[in-house]
Amino acid sequence: MTTSVRERHARLLAESRSAEPRARLAQASTRAEFLLRLSRTVSAIQNPQRALDTLVSVLLEEMVDVAQVVVRSGPWQLVSGAVQDGPIHSSAARIVEGTPVDLDNALRRGLRDDVVLPKSGTARRQALADFIPDAELVDEVDALGSEQLAVLPLNARGRSFGVLVIGRAPGFGFGDAQNFLDDLAARIAVGLDATLVVAESRYVASVLRRSLAPTDLPKVPGLTLATYYRVAHQSQELGGDFLDIHGPEDDLILLCGDVAGKGVEAAVHAKRIRNAVRTASLVDRSPSAILGLTNRVLVSEAEEFSEGMATGVCARLRPEGGTMRVDLANAGHPAALLIRADGTVEEVVADGVALALIDNTTYTDTELTLRPRDTLLVHTDGVTEARGVDDLFGDRRLRDCLHGLGGLPPSAIIESIAVAVSDHLGERAHDDIAVFAAQFTPEPS
Repeated sequence: MTTSVRERHARLLAESRSAEPRARLAQASTRAEFLLRLSRTVSAIQNPQRALDTLVSVLLEEMVDVAQVVVRSGPWQLVSGAVQDGPIHSSAARIVEGTPVDLDNALRRGLRDDVVLPKSGTARRQALADFIPDAELVDEVDALGSEQLAVLPLNARGRSFGVLVIGRAPGFGFGDAQNFLDDLAARIAVGLDATLVVAESRYVASVLRRSLAPTDLPKVPGLTLATYYRVAHQSQELGGDFLDIHGPEDDLILLCGDVAGKGVEAAVHAKRIRNAVRTASLVDRSPSAILGLTNRVLVSEAEEFSEGMATGVCARLRPEGGTMRVDLANAGHPAALLIRADGTVEEVVADGVALALIDNTTYTDTELTLRPRDTLLVHTDGVTEARGVDDLFGDRRLRDCLHGLGGLPPSAIIESIAVAVSDHLGERAHDDIAVFAAQFTPEPS
C-alpha cells in the first residue's frame, strides 16, 4: 500500500479522543466531505452491480483494506468484495441455500456486529468464510492478516436489504469510529436503495414490455405478419396499446386494442385484457363471443381496478381452400382496413360498444375473405389522432399513405405508415401507436 493511501485511511479512521480540538474538527470535516462524495457517487450509478464494485473501490482507496458489500433485491443476491491492491470479486445469483449462516443472519437481522478473527488456522478461515462467500476473497483476507471485521447493516425504508463488511490491515482497528461507521452504512444504504429501486422498476418494465409487445411473431404458413409499436412515454417503454396473435396455424386469433390512459398502469390493464382474450378463446373461437366474455370479466373487475374502458378489434383467421376466411368483431375501436392486392382500400364495417362499459354487451361478427396478397390492417387511434402542426393525421392521410401499396409485403406497408405518422408528428407529444398487418400469402401449389 502506498503512503498516500495509508494517509487517507488515517484521516478518516485515526483515533480522535486524544486529539486537539482543531484536529478533531478537521477530521469531522473530512469525514462529512467523504460521506457526501461517497453517497453521491453510489446513487449516481444506476446499474446495481457496477454501483457495488465502485463502492468497494472507493472504500479501499479512501478508508479500509478489506471491503465487501452484499445486497438482496427481489430474488437476487449481489456481492462485491476485494482487498487492498487485489481484484474485485463480483457475483450475482438467485438467493438459494448456501449463503454462509452468519452472513445470512446478518442480512436478516439488520444489526451491527464486530467480529474478532482468530490469528491463524482452521478457526480463522472458518470465521472468514462465515461472512465472505467467495473462497478466493477468503484466501486474500486471510493472507492480509486482518484482525477484525466490522459487519454493518444496510437498512432503508424500514427493512434490512444488505450488509457491508470492512476490515483493516494488522495493527489497525476502528477505535472510536463507531459513530462514523454507522453514518457510513446509513449513507451507503440510502444510495444503494435508490439504485435498486430504479433497477427493479426497469426490470418490471422490461418484463411487462416483453409480455405485451409481439416482438416474436409466429411463422405461419400462408400468412405474413408485421407490426409497429410506439409508446407515448419513451422513458417508461410501456403503453396501453396492445397487439397479440395466438392459436393453431389453421385457426389464429388476432387482437389489437387500446386501453384508456398511458404508461405502466395502462400497460398492466392491457396485459389483463390480453390474458382475458386468450382465456375466452379457449371457450369460444368466435370473435364476438371472445369480446363478449372479455367485457363481462372487465365489468366484474370495475370496482377492483381503477382503469377505465378499452377498445379492441378481434379477428379469427382460417384458411379455406385458396383464400383466408376472416371473422372480425369490433369493440369501439377504429375500423380495420382491407388492402386488396390491386391497391383498393376497403373499410371493414363492424361496430360495437367499447369494453368495460356495459355488462352483457353483445358483439357481431363480420365475415370477409382474403385473397392472395390481400392485407388486413388494424391500428389504434394513435395513428389517426397523431397531431401535426395544424391538424390530426386523420383517416384521409392514412388512406393516401396506403395508396399504391396493394400487394407489397406487410413490413413495407407498416414502414410507410410509421414514416408518414412520424413525419406528421415531428417532435410533438403523441398517444401510444400500434399497427398490425396480416397478409395472405399462400404457398404455390
